[in-house]
Amino acid sequence: MGRPVKRDVNGIQVFGTYASTNVGIRVVANIGGTIRDDVYILKQTGTRAYRVFDVSDSATGLCRLANKDSDKLSTGEMLMTGRVAADSDQATNGRRIRKLTKRIATDFSGVRYKWYMADDSGSDDILLVAL
Repeated sequence: MGRPVKRDVNGIQVFGTYASTNVGIRVVANIGGTIRDDVYILKQTGTRAYRVFDVSDSATGLCRLANKDSDKLSTGEMLMTGRVAADSDQATNGRRIRKLTKRIATDFSGVRYKWYMADDSGSDDILLVAL
């Protein structure tokens, strides 16, 4: 797996700090057969696997990145989305992330981006800049 990701390229911590600072990558995940959207990553456990935590009911799970619509996620799958930095419309310009390293995010089409976190006051967004 290499070294697990803890911070983005700007040094902002991206996992496990949501409770005290509202910093962290928010994902949609199927934990225990229920699709949840108030989920944050606690820790990276593999190249495409993460331990996640649902803030709304304290459920935890181990999930792998998937390229599916959120309503089609199977148990143990999650959806991580970033958006191209130049465009704020996540709905039309969101990219589903297949792999995340400290400096590079790769989508399911194989396109690679430099990534960093940006605070939108509710949770952080993954902003992508094409290489």
